[in-house]
Amino acid sequence: MPNPTDPLNIRNLLAEEIRKDAAALSTGYPPEKSVPNSNQTKPYIFNFTKGFEHGINGLMVDPHEYDDFIDGTDSHDPLPFSRANAFRGEHHTARAEGKDPEAMPGMDRHREWESPTAGHAFVLEGPDPQAIPMPPAPEAGSTELAAEIAEVYQMALARDWCLAAFMPKDLVHNLKPASGGKLSSKEKDAIHACHDKVKHAIKTLSDLRWFKGETNKLDIGDPLQRARRRCGHAPTLSTLFRGKGEDAGPTPFLSQFMVMGSGGAKRDFTARATGKIAFGAQQIDQKVNIAIPGKDYMTTWIDYVDVLNGANVRRKNAPSEILQGKTRPIATIRDMATYVHDDALYQAYLNAALILLDEGFATDRGIPYHKHSEQADPIKANREPFALFGGPHLLTLVTEVSSRALKAVRYQKFTVHRRHRPEHTAALLHTVLSGYEPHRDLKNDKRFKGQVKPYAQGDGSFEATARRQLGNTIAHYVDSPGASTTPGEPALYAILEEVRKHNADQNKKHYAPQPHHNWLLPMAFAEGSPMHPAYGAGHATVAGACVTLLKAFFAMTNDDGTPVKLVEDREHALVPGCPAQSKTPEDVRLLAVQMDNGLTLEGELNKLIWNISNARNMGGVHFYTDYIESALLGEAITIGILREQMLCYHPNEAVSMTVPLIVPRKLPAALLSGPTNLTPHDIVSAVVINSDGSLSAA
Repeated sequence: MPNPTDPLNIRNLLAEEIRKDAAALSTGYPPEKSVPNSNQTKPYIFNFTKGFEHGINGLMVDPHEYDDFIDGTDSHDPLPFSRANAFRGEHHTARAEGKDPEAMPGMDRHREWESPTAGHAFVLEGPDPQAIPMPPAPEAGSTELAAEIAEVYQMALARDWCLAAFMPKDLVHNLKPASGGKLSSKEKDAIHACHDKVKHAIKTLSDLRWFKGETNKLDIGDPLQRARRRCGHAPTLSTLFRGKGEDAGPTPFLSQFMVMGSGGAKRDFTARATGKIAFGAQQIDQKVNIAIPGKDYMTTWIDYVDVLNGANVRRKNAPSEILQGKTRPIATIRDMATYVHDDALYQAYLNAALILLDEGFATDRGIPYHKHSEQADPIKANREPFALFGGPHLLTLVTEVSSRALKAVRYQKFTVHRRHRPEHTAALLHTVLSGYEPHRDLKNDKRFKGQVKPYAQGDGSFEATARRQLGNTIAHYVDSPGASTTPGEPALYAILEEVRKHNADQNKKHYAPQPHHNWLLPMAFAEGSPMHPAYGAGHATVAGACVTLLKAFFAMTNDDGTPVKLVEDREHALVPGCPAQSKTPEDVRLLAVQMDNGLTLEGELNKLIWNISNARNMGGVHFYTDYIESALLGEAITIGILREQMLCYHPNEAVSMTVPLIVPRKLPAALLSGPTNLTPHDIVSAVVINSDGSLSAA
């Protein structure tokens, strides 16, 4: 019989009670169901089918096989998913078959689906992976989807434009070398040439119906969702390709956390301009590998079909994809895509945490043992935070929340939404524009004799069903509505014309000229998207989770309520230069621009979320809604974890954290258990995580 007065037994009982209380916090709510859109119907042309066998027409050979995929992703048991019939046959090109010079001996020719049942694994901290809902992804035929794919196409066309041009004119005009002096006329001309292209892209995208606030019955109706998904908000020089939550005024495109080094306690600009982050006795250099400038992938139909069938065509860091031994600061859209191709998912936020710790940014005033914390002097007078509320505590949490976020988004991806990737949306547009004969380039290929003809009509086949589904949805974007001669989305049609020219040029330079035009999405990665559905996005969920942690741990406002600045008023922000003016691709220097109103810490952290998330869009593998809704999922996961951790501290420590949210929003019910006055109907912009784990509006 345990001795009830033994301190160890008392401790054991208290530990049990705290775990029970934490479980009550994370499960004391009515479950909310995630609901997909209405597009999950045979032959699944609007769903993620990559890895199954597809015919040369781009459709699944046997759509019934997808039923096993659905059954497998609906179950925690790993056995049902093992029945999903991944394609293991022969591909069509030498690279897909591993017969090119860069293929590694013994390399698997086929890719596997990535963690399809991870969303069914349980967690012992924070909300259950299935507890936080996501709204439906945009429907095929909605004006929102037209805007999303148009934006992704435009990002692809802009991959080699310099980031210095994605700012308002005054900032572009005031750029100068970070090391001092003036820009050369050649560098000015290169940046301004890109700036003109940016303005043209803005003009084109602004004509999309979604951005003009023109919707149809397939679009979402919730006003908060419409606002954060940019309905009625045409892009500007301050918003093109950007996301939510950054400073309201004109700012550089790239978050300072993606370009700066750590400046020490003095926050020295010269040290920041080295781009080197203190990592103990080592340094982390912010430079990235340089992908082959001007080279895109999957611009022929045969390459697209091989990748759709799961061909393992990537040759990581090989000369066909990367300039050997060359690095530079992140200077172009393509560089951003390159960063998120191989990042250790949480590394950007680990880097941000290292910078903030090195530069001595103040922690939230509700965190004890720091000199500026709100607790009374006896609590903080004789101790320094380290294992508790110090650097090791923070750095561990950055990785901790990311693993929970990944499980939650895997549930949304595989079990709920199963949304197709942009490369597939583009293939559907190509199918319509090619007269429902997307494989027409292969008509004279003896391997496909008799197989190349337009999709069937009205015979009850899956091909005829696909044609009918496309005619009722995607075709409305590019076909003439009724008797009109104008496409339903003229702006998308204009971008598609540029894509047609771009792909023809790509095939002439890098592959083989094709006999017909195509409107496929030029991809930044040879293998296209990862082997999991688009919605939600793993990078974006982790971004939302990790940045929320940083916003909770560090103070976002000063004692007087003014925002904490990462760049002070009238000080300089860093902007990478333009590679187009360089003799060699790696010859890119850092520029500087004075920020009259500075840059807030909160704004640059929120910018870091969309820098990483939208960089995936720039690579061609995600849409805008994948970013914003997934970032909110990650935000909720971290808040839930921090709620439970509050129960681990002593009441006299009176720990609290104030978290400004990415956008004003209604909180999911899973975060509103316990003693709180908030309801699922309240719209909040910031929350306080109280010492008892409850939330209140800040």
